[in-house]
Amino acid sequence: MSYLYLVIKFTSLYLILSLVCLSWLFSCEEKTKTNSDEGNVESIQIYAQTLLKFPPLSNKSQELITDWPVFKDFKRISQNLSQIPIEDLRHRSNNLRLRADSLATTIPENLNSPIIASRLLVVSTRINLLNQEAKKINPDSVAVELKLIELYQSIREFVLHINDKLEKDRLDNEGVNKVSYIP
Repeated sequence: MSYLYLVIKFTSLYLILSLVCLSWLFSCEEKTKTNSDEGNVESIQIYAQTLLKFPPLSNKSQELITDWPVFKDFKRISQNLSQIPIEDLRHRSNNLRLRADSLATTIPENLNSPIIASRLLVVSTRINLLNQEAKKINPDSVAVELKLIELYQSIREFVLHINDKLEKDRLDNEGVNKVSYIP
């Protein structure tokens, strides 16, 4: 009886000890899975903190822009480049690049001048540089911000040259009209 009693006692002790060890191992595995799942949570970093204050368009420029829908799209997209995640910045900067290309091919006749074309080329270059920086695997937020500020400056200069060109044309037309009315 003592031998049978010892076998049963050790067997039951062995089973209990085995169950405790297995449950401990499974709980460790659950903690490992939970920790690895928490490590996979992707943090979203917001880029482009600088807001674009689109320069005001003169009345003549606004009249011209109503017949230039690509410029309206360009303006809308350029104003929506700030305070967004990098994936959105990549997508929007690519859309802006496409709109700048369309601007270059659809410049209205009364704006078609070397100075406007050169300002638009600068804007396109700045967009490409921003797009290139945003497409990096690990973009540097400071570099992205710098490229964005440079793009905004080029857009401001482009719009100011549009206003200046139309104002200059208006003054030239007034001067021609005054000279032609001299008796």
